[in-house]
Amino acid sequence: MEYISTRGSKVGSFQNVLMKGLAQDGGLFIPNEWPQINTNELGSDLSYENLTAKIIQPFIGSEIHDDDLHSIISSAYKDFSSPDPVTFKKLSRGETVVELFNGPTLAFKDFAMQLLIPIFDYFLDKEDRQMNLIVATSGDTGSAAIHAVNKSKNLNIYCLYPKNRISEFQRRQMSTVKGNKINLCEINGTFDDCQNIVKEILADNEFSGKYNISAVNSINWARVMIQVVYYFFSALRLDNCESKYNFSVPTGNFGDVYAGYIAKKMGLNINRLIVATNENDILDRFFKTGQYMSREVVKTSSPSMDIQVASNFERLLFDALNRSSSDINEKMNNFKINGNISVNSQSLEVCQSYFSSEKVDMKSVEKVIMDTYETDGYLVDPHTAIGIHASRQSQQIENNFILGTAHPVKFLDTVEDSIRSKTNLLNGYEKLFEATEKFDSLNNSVDEVKLKIESSN
Repeated sequence: MEYISTRGSKVGSFQNVLMKGLAQDGGLFIPNEWPQINTNELGSDLSYENLTAKIIQPFIGSEIHDDDLHSIISSAYKDFSSPDPVTFKKLSRGETVVELFNGPTLAFKDFAMQLLIPIFDYFLDKEDRQMNLIVATSGDTGSAAIHAVNKSKNLNIYCLYPKNRISEFQRRQMSTVKGNKINLCEINGTFDDCQNIVKEILADNEFSGKYNISAVNSINWARVMIQVVYYFFSALRLDNCESKYNFSVPTGNFGDVYAGYIAKKMGLNINRLIVATNENDILDRFFKTGQYMSREVVKTSSPSMDIQVASNFERLLFDALNRSSSDINEKMNNFKINGNISVNSQSLEVCQSYFSSEKVDMKSVEKVIMDTYETDGYLVDPHTAIGIHASRQSQQIENNFILGTAHPVKFLDTVEDSIRSKTNLLNGYEKLFEATEKFDSLNNSVDEVKLKIESSN
């Protein structure tokens, strides 16, 4: 498989894409072509691990031997709480929640991180070298990455999260992990500020080269690649891929729903991908108007989606602009200067042929959590509630999957406020709130983060 950058450069191997995270020209890596999966050849009883190998192997090619890849995948999902890493909950109104929170940190980010980090180790073991990872998190990516890195002998991690903009449970999942490999930094800013710091450090080729730095945000192609699998798995488990499917996906950084777009490109019979956003609605505004314009980040009850600059959007835009790197460069440079991108009606129609979108406010989130609890006896976190509401607004219920992105315990205050009663969800997690926390408080400054990296290397 050959990879290219959305900004124009050719970059070659999967290993190169994995290790760099962001292209030298500032673009995002993408395959030169989409491999095809014949769903008729996938048995309904295929295990999640074997399906994962089938989906991601074409992107990796011969760079990891098939036996080694199967071994890595088999080990990756051992710490999940159910035999199938993905479980399902049918709601009384007909939709199915795809439960992606069975991993060690109770969020969908575990699917990528539990496999991505061992893949890093596979290549680093061969070269007998160490690497520093950097990640910006709006809550869940950081904890998933930290828990995975803590098992690695080759990797250190620098994790940036926005001060007072994630839940206490999310913060403690990161700050109570012991080990010299873990460097947690509270940034006095928003998630977008954290993400900008990561991108600037990666774009500084001299600095990132000197300290051997890569990214594990969803700007890293391998992250998104791994997330494609649960779209195929959902269709297999429902009816052996015999129908058309709609997926409602709560998303802020566009990585999770973009994985659904890849699944469709690879041959999964997806009818509609519903982009479910909160009040930080840059994506909803784009899919309705063709205008991608950043605004001030609003603090909501769904903090993992409090994002105004959706990094993976550039990958979709690349396809919508007929894979024109010159057009992408022009659009992204304009966005950097003016905070705005607009596309013509033809490009917007391309995007709308795959995606629809819905904006969901906090009042609706509260109502969905309450209604789902009263009707189905089922507790959902605020992000999943956004997916449920967006699904119902789209008026497409048959064969609708809603991605359940996090366990409700991670956002307990919002859940209990919504149902107006206490729960026993915290049972078993008491030690998390008794443990000592460790993190550094930094200003919204690239230089301060660089100094932190320098001082610990």
